Amino acid sequence: MAALIVAGWAWYEHVLTSQNKSETSNPVNDSRGRLSTLAGTQNPTGTPSDNQSSPGDPTHSNTASIADAQALIDRGNIQEGVQILEDIARKDPANTQALMELAMVYILDFKDAAQARTLLERVIDINPNHRAALNELELVYKELGALDDGLALLQLKTQQFPDSLELRFAYGRMLAEKDPAAAIPSLELATKIPDLREDAYDQLAVAALKAGQVELAVRSWTEALAIAENELEQAKLKNEPGADFLEERVASTRTELAKARAQSVKR
Repeated sequence: MAALIVAGWAWYEHVLTSQNKSETSNPVNDSRGRLSTLAGTQNPTGTPSDNQSSPGDPTHSNTASIADAQALIDRGNIQEGVQILEDIARKDPANTQALMELAMVYILDFKDAAQARTLLERVIDINPNHRAALNELELVYKELGALDDGLALLQLKTQQFPDSLELRFAYGRMLAEKDPAAAIPSLELATKIPDLREDAYDQLAVAALKAGQVELAVRSWTEALAIAENELEQAKLKNEPGADFLEERVASTRTELAKARAQSVKR
């Protein structure tokens, strides 16, 4: 189940909606798509970003917005879009949306993970609860072979912001790559994040199984399955998109749970 990264545009929209809600207070999974649907989010002070709209040609306007930059990038005018985003970030250094858009350009278009890392770390410095940035950072650190650097940064941030469950979840996921047993406390705390409980229980189960804590793995996958089944039922009742993916999640979790139970019986 942990290997199931969010697929399908309908589900990606759900993840982005969660990010909008958590921009200043509170992933998943990440589908490595553009973050253009985050346009209009607020900066950490709770006030709208200054660069929301602009008339005329965005490449010649002093008020070009993030939306203008997104439109240019989507049309293939990447350098022009990057210039607008860099101008916005220079004028408004706390504009996490501009920084995130730039980071995604460096990931998707320029294939420059090192520069993306720098931008994403700036986002986390501004807003340590930024779920999309934390998700992307995890992948970038892995791509760069810099997992230890990522762990050091997130450990520092969790010490600075001990109440941040988003940070603890990101730290726990990353730590589980090296020391599953040590990651368990952080992953257990992450199960308190309302819209990520299923994923947190799944990650907890995987870490527990690797650490030889089979009973904890069984309990965690049992919780994850109950949540996934409820989400699937609600999606079908409301005729919401994404039911096929939810069914895949349910099936995968059932399989993992059955395997863990089999191991428990053998013990």
